Amino acid sequence: MRFAVNISMIGHPSPVAERIRTVAEAGFTAIEFWFAHQFDMTELGALCRDHGLDVALFDLEPSDTHPYGHVADPAAGAEFDRRLDEALRQADRLSCQTLNVLQGGRLPRLTVDEQMRVAIDRLGKASIAAERAGVTLCLEGINRVDRPGSFCDRSAIGLAIVAAVDSPRVLFQYDIYHMQIMEGNVIRTMTENIALIGHIQVADPPGRHEPGTGEINFPNVLAALEATGYQRWVSLEYWPSAGVADSFAWLPRDRRGR
Repeated sequence: MRFAVNISMIGHPSPVAERIRTVAEAGFTAIEFWFAHQFDMTELGALCRDHGLDVALFDLEPSDTHPYGHVADPAAGAEFDRRLDEALRQADRLSCQTLNVLQGGRLPRLTVDEQMRVAIDRLGKASIAAERAGVTLCLEGINRVDRPGSFCDRSAIGLAIVAAVDSPRVLFQYDIYHMQIMEGNVIRTMTENIALIGHIQVADPPGRHEPGTGEINFPNVLAALEATGYQRWVSLEYWPSAGVADSFAWLPRDRRGR
């Protein structure tokens, strides 16, 4: 497995150049971030090249009407396509091979099954563009405690959608923090479904701080994950409880690089 650092959270609100430098000096070789509008993409790309950092993942842009994304609303197909096209262009500029399509908001007028069918159809079509671009699209599960309007709020929903799409270009984004809050059983869920997981994010509840500050036994989680042969990204997506550099102490330096 390979580790990346989410610079939308870790290092915020320091200037992006400082965040990138801190990540590189700590021995990491990749970043991820939330949204392209948060940064100047030309500057970010240059900084990553200068420091030898890959871009592991970033998210499709949400909108004011769809703060959770557009993947599961039957009325938002054109907007989803537009956001996907924008993200694929940015991914090409940054040599990024994984995108988070977000998880969609819960729509009271539809059942969960109906929204799942929308997402399956939309991601099936999107997988064609993703294949052409050499990009993997990930659908993330988000907890309803922090985000009450979430649609894909359990791993079973996301995994069922991904399985139905049945494309290597569409996988589940397993966020350990979110899924621990909603359902627990982290090790079993990840290891039994590792073939359908395209990206993993870590933070420790409660508080969403670095591993070791909360309730999860991360050494056991990472050991189980490593035993599966997982070769994709594990991203540090948390708010440091103290200093940024100190928040990396849980991960030995010799494990941070390639």
